[in-house]
Amino acid sequence: MLPEINITSDSDLDTVLDDFKHKVERRNSAGTAKYTCSIEKCGATFKRLDQLDRHEFHHTGKKKHACSYEGCDKTYSIVTHLKRHLRSTHERTEDAAQKNVKCTVLECTKMFTSGSNMQRHVREAHDSPRVYPCGHCPAKFSQKLKLKRHEIREHTKDYPYRCSKCSRGFYQDWQRESHQESCKLYSCPGCELQFDKWTLYTKHCRDTLHGRSRNKCEHCESSYAKPSDLKQHMEAKHKDTAGAFACTEAGCTRTYSYERNLRQHRLAAHSGRRFECQAIDCGRCFSSAQNLSKHLARDHSEAKAKVAKTKSNSKTRKRRRDAGRTKHSRLSKLACLQLSKDVDEEVRQRKSHALKRVAESLAEKQEDEEPLQQLISATLQDVEEEVE
Repeated sequence: MLPEINITSDSDLDTVLDDFKHKVERRNSAGTAKYTCSIEKCGATFKRLDQLDRHEFHHTGKKKHACSYEGCDKTYSIVTHLKRHLRSTHERTEDAAQKNVKCTVLECTKMFTSGSNMQRHVREAHDSPRVYPCGHCPAKFSQKLKLKRHEIREHTKDYPYRCSKCSRGFYQDWQRESHQESCKLYSCPGCELQFDKWTLYTKHCRDTLHGRSRNKCEHCESSYAKPSDLKQHMEAKHKDTAGAFACTEAGCTRTYSYERNLRQHRLAAHSGRRFECQAIDCGRCFSSAQNLSKHLARDHSEAKAKVAKTKSNSKTRKRRRDAGRTKHSRLSKLACLQLSKDVDEEVRQRKSHALKRVAESLAEKQEDEEPLQQLISATLQDVEEEVE
């Protein structure tokens, strides 16, 4: 709008137009960029300080504006947000802080601290709400940033920052930098695929069996997940040491390829260890707990089902490790004794006549084992004191 000055000639009109032109130029020059990004090799400039703060936050991911009031740990990325926090939280009185202004739209129940805040809400949320539609699908968003991230994540895959190792995309530079510090690739030994997570790598190896190609037997088709398993297989099946684990008991000529099988043979055939079935009217014994469990599942499953029906309301309990095994007294375990069930039960109940009988039999067979005799004597003395 031209200034209100009496114009009587063409020269007066030229003077007024020149003055107006200079004022417009000064006003435009006042809005030129005066804030420069402090990040090295960036050089971006901005007219407003909040634009600079928002830009630098995308670089660093750190909120540099902290509240100065004691006991308040709030931090913000933009200085105007900090000022708003100071006004609304620390500098406003209790009366002004109350939300007593209701939205003028009947369907809306929001309350505000001032009429200006309420009018801004009506203008932005009801009169002319901002809607950003997606150009690839019917989705709509209330913020432009959410729309941009949706398009990148769901449609274009054009992330502004990517990891140099695994090519994973990120929205901000600070996210990429924090990811690269711990980024590690796992290469499959059987193909050219690479994985940035250990779980994905192990799942691929299980599905394709590529991981086992490193531990494959040279003489047969067997393959193993661990080198130790392959070593045991080679020693047992493809070397002269096959069958090298032989039983040393008198009169026994059994040999085994694995030491664990020999150990199980000694327990079952020579140590007298038996696993007795505890079912009613059964009394069968087995050489291993595995055989006992198979027997229970095969021969006593119907009885178990009937018991489960009668106790449907009771909670299921976890099966004990020693379920189905015969109970042994501590003395028989320490002395490596094989006692009958009745005698072992009396020893476990610390009956004096049973302990004396065991001591006498041990004294005849094992005269040189003084520590064992001391243990039995101490046990007998404790029993006698309890009886007295």
